[in-house]
Amino acid sequence: MLSLEKNGKDKPNVGILMMIFASICFSLMAAMVKFLRHLPVMEIIFFRNIPIMLIIPLILKNKKISFWGNNKPLLLLRSLLSSFAAIIYFYTITVMILTDAVTIKQLSPFFIILLASIFLREKIGFRKITIFILAFLGALLVVKPGFRLDIYPAVIALLGAISTAGAHVAIRSLRLTDHLLVIVNYFGYSAGLISLGTLLWQGNFIIPDASSLFVLLLLGLAGLGAQFALTKAYQMAPAKLVSLYLYLQIIFGALLGVLFFKEIPDLFSIIGASLIIVSGYLNNKLKIE
Repeated sequence: MLSLEKNGKDKPNVGILMMIFASICFSLMAAMVKFLRHLPVMEIIFFRNIPIMLIIPLILKNKKISFWGNNKPLLLLRSLLSSFAAIIYFYTITVMILTDAVTIKQLSPFFIILLASIFLREKIGFRKITIFILAFLGALLVVKPGFRLDIYPAVIALLGAISTAGAHVAIRSLRLTDHLLVIVNYFGYSAGLISLGTLLWQGNFIIPDASSLFVLLLLGLAGLGAQFALTKAYQMAPAKLVSLYLYLQIIFGALLGVLFFKEIPDLFSIIGASLIIVSGYLNNKLKIE
């Protein structure tokens, strides 16, 4: 996960509250994307990144931080991986049950462990392997290979989780060379320009009606709020303490799916999501111990 320099003493309670707020924002984003599924995915992504493209450069200019950063190749790679993951995530939200899409996305921390062992030479202990197997079994119950014909979106969602993991492994290196806001700015412009270019190439831009435009604006603000809350959480408390609360997205996603879209997860998905949450808890407990 992200790592930031701390100013002053840790404030664990504030960090936890900020992470809970970030999880709520991420969950609301997912629900809004599903509400906007009548619009092209690229159009949704473009609107989602407008606040980042408008606000973050102003903050960078005010802080007199270079827009271009230091490790440009890795900044660009991370941005492309995150953009690819965002496109996949938004797509799967529109075609899958909300809980399933959010649950599969939460597998990314376990793929981070694998990728970090390969590219960063971080060792994986036996207990970590056991936890990963537990999470993988949970994923199988959510994906349900062989149990249904519409497995394609679930497989795509897994690729998105792997892309997210790759982006976070890149962030582990970038935190040593570049300011967090520079990293966020690269992502905002990469995803924004890719989505805009794709929209122009496909020529399928749909002028949103008043209600859709309002939700698009809320989506962008929720995305920006999530980024800032996430950042603040890691400033106020250690990652090993607050990162666990990201798994609340699964619970919030399930509630929003039931309330607004009448989507009730089946028993396999409920058990699978529970296994992934338990795996996340054990993974964080292992870090603390």
